Amino acid sequence: MMFKSSLQLRLILSSLIWTVASLVLTGLLIVSLFKGHIEKRFDGQLSDHLEELVAASEISPNGRLGLTWSPSDPRFNRPHSGWYWEIQENGSVIHQSNSLLMATVFPKGQETDTFIQTNGPSGQAIRLYSRQIAFPRSADSFVFVVAGPVSDMEDDIRTFSGNVILVLSVLSCVLLGMIVLQIKYGLLPLKRLTQSLSQIRSGDLEKMPTDFPLEVQPLATELNTLLEYNFTLLERARTQVGNLAHSLKNPIAVLMNEAKDVPGEKGNLIRQHLNSATDSITRYLDKARIAGSSSLLGTKTDLGEVAADIKFSLEKLFNQSSLEINLSGMEGLMVRADPQDMEELFGNLMENACKWAKRRISISGTSQDGLILIQIEDDGPGVPFKHMNDLVKRGLRLDETKPGTGLGLHIASEIAELYGGQLDFFTSNLGGLGIKITLPQAL
Repeated sequence: MMFKSSLQLRLILSSLIWTVASLVLTGLLIVSLFKGHIEKRFDGQLSDHLEELVAASEISPNGRLGLTWSPSDPRFNRPHSGWYWEIQENGSVIHQSNSLLMATVFPKGQETDTFIQTNGPSGQAIRLYSRQIAFPRSADSFVFVVAGPVSDMEDDIRTFSGNVILVLSVLSCVLLGMIVLQIKYGLLPLKRLTQSLSQIRSGDLEKMPTDFPLEVQPLATELNTLLEYNFTLLERARTQVGNLAHSLKNPIAVLMNEAKDVPGEKGNLIRQHLNSATDSITRYLDKARIAGSSSLLGTKTDLGEVAADIKFSLEKLFNQSSLEINLSGMEGLMVRADPQDMEELFGNLMENACKWAKRRISISGTSQDGLILIQIEDDGPGVPFKHMNDLVKRGLRLDETKPGTGLGLHIASEIAELYGGQLDFFTSNLGGLGIKITLPQAL
């Protein structure tokens, strides 16, 4: 499964297979060529020894063949060394090397002037070369035979093969390292492409860079075109939603104005349904706007800055009540959300806390496991535990003496949910209501 899913691994493994196969074939070819060269050199050595033996031969006046000297190679004197020579006349051995110890190596009836492989006196494999020679002063012809051990060739071939395997193994490791580096370097643009997309999603870039290699740049260009189209489409949808809201609100406003003059139960019913229609239009338009903002690439907001701005505004608004608003741990908490939505979320929650607080409001934040956790607490009268789940109900007001529409907590809850978060309520350590906001962190 990993082989199929990883392009880098596929390239490395396929390159490794071809490299190893090529090196194995190269090694076999080199060893085969070397083996042929060794055999040819060995045969040449046997031929040279035979020439030396012929040169040392001399026919005596009585027609007998004698040797004026023996071959100088000391291996011919070592018993059963594998190096042998002999001279035959009419099938009988008349001269031979000391290494044969009176044995013979040339099979009867064997053709001459050929290289053959047979077994020596001690059973070892030997390579044999024979030639039939006729001398002017002799009526008979003589067969000169020289043999050498096959193990000498095999030892050289084995040693050479070991060296070839060692060299090719080192070479394969070097080539594999170079292949890995080459593939990693070649795939760097794709990694950079992924990083650029991540930066666009997090808001650090507006569009893809234009300095990719020729093979990757068309993809980056198409992605930029797609991002631009997505942004244009979203803006067009927002514009159309705004136009729809404007085109509906004006007629409803006219109907509301006219409904004021309708008396009795009928007028109340008309006004009630018109108010309900206005609330529904506002609610669903806000949902559409928030949903569009939450899916827009590159949208990112610093909650610390939002909370600080709202704190400044609320301190001006409630300056007669001597409220103390404390912010802690809010610096650098980033969420992928539209700034206006976060201002509305925190504005509703912080304003609600200011309405109920006696003197103190605490706002603290932290990040944990990819989430941002913010707590807004006040020292007001608080809310009974059994009523906490009802706080986000639309239009609910637990205390009619306080100003408001009962929509603030409901709107804040909808905004948090549309951005993948939630609101939780608890009893604050300050004695009043505590609100915990959970939102995904922008990484």
